[in-house]
Amino acid sequence: MEKWRVIDFGKVNIRYMMAMNEAILKCDEGNTLIFWDPTKSIILGYFQKADVELNLERCKDYTIVRRTSGGGFAFSDDRGRQINYGVIGTVDDKLFPIDVTDSYHQILGILIETLREYGLNADFRPINDIIVDGKKISGNAQTRWSGKLLQHGTLLLDFDIKEMLRLTNIPLEKISDKQVASIEEGMTWMDKELPEKVDMGEVKKVIHRKFEEIFGVELVDSKPSESEEKMAQELLPKYESEKWNYRL
Repeated sequence: MEKWRVIDFGKVNIRYMMAMNEAILKCDEGNTLIFWDPTKSIILGYFQKADVELNLERCKDYTIVRRTSGGGFAFSDDRGRQINYGVIGTVDDKLFPIDVTDSYHQILGILIETLREYGLNADFRPINDIIVDGKKISGNAQTRWSGKLLQHGTLLLDFDIKEMLRLTNIPLEKISDKQVASIEEGMTWMDKELPEKVDMGEVKKVIHRKFEEIFGVELVDSKPSESEEKMAQELLPKYESEKWNYRL
């Protein structure tokens, strides 16, 4: 059975983590699944501008970073109830299809089956979302480089919609309970759907098992290679720079 790496970084600096995402993509160390724990942060999509998307004055307590993949910003609050994952592998039109939507569907099948194990009615919504009974529970993004892909995203165990809205450029007086309720109608999270809070570590274990079952591989606990760590440290100044993060 083919062996793939799994690396759980735990709680780390989010700018280092985005540098490491890029480093693992660009170093040839084999197919890899990664996890990292949420910190109080906002991860902007590659094409977004911080001052357009966010009220920077309200975001002073948050670490802002821009990632290499597109899409909208990912918000992590104080609750620490999100599972952040990344999958890095060679695009071969089998496990990682050439077609972008197909590759999303293939990889997100692991999270969908995880949610179904908890009795939730989870499904894929093209191009890059997972829904439960029509409500978004997972957002994801992807980038490709030299025949490889990096897909990363979140699975929500809990979420503070009102806090997310507060950080945007929407005037505070317009963030009404009605607006919060309206957005909540289109989103959900595991704590909301299930009668009891689930343990984040246990959910990761289910993802681990589903990954092995669906991809037919053995995941081996690993650490970044020396070359990945070296490249991540070389990339870190970029991810710490205002020019990169704020698209100045």
